[in-house]
Amino acid sequence: MRKIFILIIVLISTTNSYAQSETAENAAIEKAILSYIENFFENNYDAMNVSLHPRLAKRGLNPDGTLSEDFPPKKLKELMSTKPKFEVKHQNNAVENITVFGKMASASLRTGYPNARWTEYMHLVKEEGKWKIINVFWEFKKD
Repeated sequence: MRKIFILIIVLISTTNSYAQSETAENAAIEKAILSYIENFFENNYDAMNVSLHPRLAKRGLNPDGTLSEDFPPKKLKELMSTKPKFEVKHQNNAVENITVFGKMASASLRTGYPNARWTEYMHLVKEEGKWKIINVFWEFKKD
């Protein structure tokens, strides 16, 4: 009976430890994604770039259904120097569907401007203890 009691305690402790670890990883992933999108909208390239992997692949479907051009970090920097700012207080960003497997993760981000909404599907990689966005593919919401 004592062995069963000890086994139950160990299992509960292990489960709680795993749940806390998973919650911490999900929070770190959400933080990286929100830092990326909030700083993108505010044209703060240096702060946004902290969340990006140097080999970022970013592209999506244009509203007409054609594939967009590629946006590696350098191209994003050029884009951000020409577009208007969109303050965080006006943004409506929601990170969803976080899935972690080892040092890789996927998630979706619902975002956009008031008159144009889209979803971005992302892949992240954990390097040197930090989550970095390595792949982004988006599609605009159909009305």
